[in-house]
Amino acid sequence: MVERSIEEEVLEVWERSLSNWHRPSLPRPEIGEAGEGSFPFENYRIVVGRGTIDQGPLYLENLFDHLIVHYLFCPRSLEIAGQLSLAALRGLSRRNESLARVMVNVFSEIVVDTFRLERSDEDEEKVVLGWRRLAEEEKEDLTPLDRAVLGFLGRYWDLDLGIGLPSSDLPQEEELLQVFSWGVRDRSRWFRQCQQTARILEGLEPGLLGQGEVRTLEMLKGNAHAAPLSGLASDLEPEEYRRALEVLGLQGDLKRWYRDQSYKIEIRPSSRVKESWYPTGLVKWRFSDPPSDLDVPYSLSLSPRLIPGITTYKREQESCEMMAGAGRVPDLLVVLDSSRSMDGHRAGTKTHSATLAAFKASQFAYSQGAELAAVSFSDQVVVQGWTRDPGAVEDVLVQYLGSRTHIPGEIVLELAEARKGCLILCITDTHIQNLYNQWDSIQKAAKAGRFVLFCIDETNKNKQVEDALKSLGTVYYINRLDDLISLVVDATKSAYRDGRQQDLDFRS
Repeated sequence: MVERSIEEEVLEVWERSLSNWHRPSLPRPEIGEAGEGSFPFENYRIVVGRGTIDQGPLYLENLFDHLIVHYLFCPRSLEIAGQLSLAALRGLSRRNESLARVMVNVFSEIVVDTFRLERSDEDEEKVVLGWRRLAEEEKEDLTPLDRAVLGFLGRYWDLDLGIGLPSSDLPQEEELLQVFSWGVRDRSRWFRQCQQTARILEGLEPGLLGQGEVRTLEMLKGNAHAAPLSGLASDLEPEEYRRALEVLGLQGDLKRWYRDQSYKIEIRPSSRVKESWYPTGLVKWRFSDPPSDLDVPYSLSLSPRLIPGITTYKREQESCEMMAGAGRVPDLLVVLDSSRSMDGHRAGTKTHSATLAAFKASQFAYSQGAELAAVSFSDQVVVQGWTRDPGAVEDVLVQYLGSRTHIPGEIVLELAEARKGCLILCITDTHIQNLYNQWDSIQKAAKAGRFVLFCIDETNKNKQVEDALKSLGTVYYINRLDDLISLVVDATKSAYRDGRQQDLDFRS
C-alpha cells in the first residue's frame, strides 16, 4: 500500500470541505507557516501550518469550513467588510483602526460559527471541537476579551452537555447575549450588532481572537485594491472613508473616494448603426419589379427563354444592423476650477460634484480610446499633459488649491493646439478674476478644440463674465449641483457617439 503524502491528505480534506459548501471557486490551500497567532493567509492563498495538520482531519476540515463560510457568508465582500469597519469605528470611543479591525474579525467569527452550528449536527461537532481546542490548549494565553467571547458563545449556543466552553463571569457576556438575541442571519442587523460588539469589548485587552486581515473574497483573490466600494464611498466623507478602508488594510485616498463613487454613474454610448443588405431565397421576377433585380444567369439556367413571371427569378433581400466602424475619437482636456469659492473636497460641495463629473468623463473618454489631459487652477496651476495614464490625470483632478480664480488661458491653448479638435470640458463657478487678461488665449483654444463650459452657481454669476463666455462655444448654466454630473455625462456621451470625431449636438 502506497503511503499518501501530507499534501494529498490536506487536499483530500479541502475537497471534502468544498463539497460541504457546494464547491465555491476558491484557490487551493498551501502548506507552510503563516505566523503564530495570525490569520493563515499569505500571497492570496490559504496557508496551513504543520501544527494545524497534526490536530487531525476533523480539526482541519473545521478550519477549512470556517474559512470558506467567511468568504461565502460573512463578511463575504469587501463592500460589506467596509460597512462593518465603519460600524466598528463608530462603536469605539477611541476610534482606533487596528482595534476596529479586531472587532470586525471577532464579530464575523461569531456570525460564521453560529451559522455553521445551526446548520447541522455534523457542523456543530466540528465548530465545538475548534473552540474547545482553543479554550483548552491556549488557556494560558487567553486575554479577558478572548474569555468573554468564549463564555458568551458557550451560553449563546447552550453547550451544557459536557462540552461547554468556560465561563468568564464577565459582564460583557450578558451584554453580548442581548446583542445577538436576534440571531445572525439577518444581514440588515449586522452593522448595528458589530457596532454594539465593539462598544462592549473595547475596554478588554485583545488577544488571540480577531487577529489578522479581514477575510473577504476580494482579499483572497488579490483584487482588493481595485474593487469598487461605490456604496460606502457615496455615504461617507473622505476622512471617514479613508479610516474605514484603513481598517481593511487598504489605502482610501481622495482618488479612490471619487473613483468608487463614479462607478455608480453609468454612461451608455449611443452608437449609430449601419444597415447592411444581403440576398436570401429566390422568388419570381415580374414586370412590376426593377429590371436590375432580375437574376438572368439563374433564370436562363432553368429555361432557354425568359418569360416574365414564369421563368424569371430574382433574389430576395434582407437587412441587418451593423455597428459603425471605429474611427478617430476626440481627445479630452478637463479644465477644473479648484479655487476657494468651490468649497473643497466634502460631499455636496461644488468641488465634489465637479471632480466626480470630471472623473467619470475621463474614465469614459479613456475607455473609448482617447488621450487625456487635465488642468486644475486657482491662482496656481497643476497640469497633466496629454497621456494615456488615467491615474496621472486623476492626480490632477483631486487637487484643491483653494485660492483666487485665475484661469490659465495660455496653458489651455497650448494643450488644445497640441490636439486639434479635442473636447475641452471646463467646469468653474465663473468667479474668474483674470478673464480679460487671458481672453485671447481662451478664444484661440475654443477654436482649436470644441469648448464646453459648465458654469456653476448662476445666482452669483458675474454678468460681464457671463456675456463674454457665451461666445466661446456651448455654455451650461447650473443652479442645482445634482444637474452638473448628468450634464457632463451627457456632453461626454454625445462627444463620443459612435467613436468618431463629429460636431457636438449641444444646446446653449
